[in-house]
Amino acid sequence: MSSVEKIAVIGLGNPGAEYQNSRHNMGYWLVDALAEQESLKFKENKQFHAQVSHLQRNGKSFLLVKSTSYMNENGKYLSPLLSYFDCTPGDSVVVHDEIAFPVAHLKISKDKGAAGHNGVKSVISSIGSSFVRFRIGIGMKTHPEVKLADFVLSKLSKQEWAFLQTSKDRLCKSLLHLLDHGVDAAMNLVNQSTRNPESI
Repeated sequence: MSSVEKIAVIGLGNPGAEYQNSRHNMGYWLVDALAEQESLKFKENKQFHAQVSHLQRNGKSFLLVKSTSYMNENGKYLSPLLSYFDCTPGDSVVVHDEIAFPVAHLKISKDKGAAGHNGVKSVISSIGSSFVRFRIGIGMKTHPEVKLADFVLSKLSKQEWAFLQTSKDRLCKSLLHLLDHGVDAAMNLVNQSTRNPESI
């Protein structure tokens, strides 16, 4: 990651109260959790259809972003927004839900395709695919007859939500480790610690 320009941390999700606590809103949830931990407030930026906040940490500047467009268009205004705030697209971190993993399981990757995730697809169409992906598991479909769209928009169960809350500190620590030490160090720590996540 660049040490000069500001790095954007982009949480994917759907705006509106009806989508809160849904599986598809993991990106919003974690970026909100980080902002709360760091005592930050989001401000509406109507020009770029987003909520933004600024994080100063260890001499570096970060921009926290939540698009106010729906998931399929989360990337629509991202390119001009990053340009306006002097962020390099390839250094950006996109936080999003991952259906391939159990709830709260984490994996960091870079230079990957959308793998069927419409929000990631929208981001790629706007800023390319070289950004870092911070992928938070939302569990896999247990009933094949349930449509994928219905599943990702469904709410987490009480047990899943409780487990996610106990994982919040670990996930925030992992995100901050990525911001502090860069993608390679974070991948070495996080991706190799998935069998023992409490070691983070």
